[in-house]
Amino acid sequence: MKIHSISFALLGSFLSASVCFAGTVLGGATLPYTATVHSGTVSPSSYLNYVSGGSGWTGIAAGTGATNEFAYSVSDAVSTADHKAAQFDPAILFHSQSALNSVIAVSGIEHGWNASNTNEFWEPFEFRIFGCTTSSLSACNEQGTITDIWELGVDDVTAYKNGDDWTSQWAFNQSYNYFAVFSGDVLVGGNYSPGEGEIDALAAGITSVPEPSTLALLGLGLGGIFFSRSRKSQNLSSRK
Repeated sequence: MKIHSISFALLGSFLSASVCFAGTVLGGATLPYTATVHSGTVSPSSYLNYVSGGSGWTGIAAGTGATNEFAYSVSDAVSTADHKAAQFDPAILFHSQSALNSVIAVSGIEHGWNASNTNEFWEPFEFRIFGCTTSSLSACNEQGTITDIWELGVDDVTAYKNGDDWTSQWAFNQSYNYFAVFSGDVLVGGNYSPGEGEIDALAAGITSVPEPSTLALLGLGLGGIFFSRSRKSQNLSSRK
């Protein structure tokens, strides 16, 4: 029985690993639910197309500042993860050729960044994403839930690399071809600036891959269960 307790304790360690916990905290930002935090970057494979919306402001989001302001169209700014960001309010509507049940929101941080996300901590999460049954904003009824966060965003190489940190993946209960990015946030005690949020791009979601340390814990836990079952089988055989 002690061996069983150890093996299940190890499995429990995997399930409650530090990369995934209820009330996920990222510096000053606290989510109201569980999300998996990845320490590296994410590589989206395809991006959604701009349909309409946005305030008209665009620029390069560099984390602690913005450059090339108003130099791009909103469509160009949100076409891919390139640190060109667009401001919403009105909401920005996107379209995907394929129906999706998750999307990656590439953040566009253009001020307030610091490495621990304790300054303007709401900047990477200054929006709410909805799935829409048609191209009308009135048909955007399901708000997504953040399931994954990549601390280093998409880019960790260029001079503007901090601008997409804490990029997030949003999941939905059903699949949609249209998604809208609205002003607001899902943080506990959020402190966003209405009408001043920016986003770099919206991409198709991916299947989350556990961190190596998480996989190691899973292997250790499963190994413990296998060992305990083998011992039990040997004990039963010896009693016959």
